[in-house]
Amino acid sequence: MPGWVWILLVLFMIAMLVIGAVYAIIHAIRAGKTVGQVGESVGRHMPQPVDKDARPRESTGPFFAQPLNKASERYSQAHADLLRRKNYKRDRHASAWARWKHFNR
Repeated sequence: MPGWVWILLVLFMIAMLVIGAVYAIIHAIRAGKTVGQVGESVGRHMPQPVDKDARPRESTGPFFAQPLNKASERYSQAHADLLRRKNYKRDRHASAWARWKHFNR
């Protein structure tokens, strides 16, 4: 095969690579626009979340830089919540066992 045929084949290959890349980029841009339109449409029809705290939260900074009384208050509140949840679960289990105990009589 003559040398000029190899040059034509290489040029053809490079041209196909460039055309393929342009084709892929154009379709990616079109797909991005379509996805954006779909997202916009879905966003318009979905209900927006209601913010229970309408007031903005104050920035407290990192936890380790706060005074210890704030940390102890947060810990005691979290521990009280934990104990409340455990008691609620224990009460539910006790009432279920009581129902089951009287169910089969």
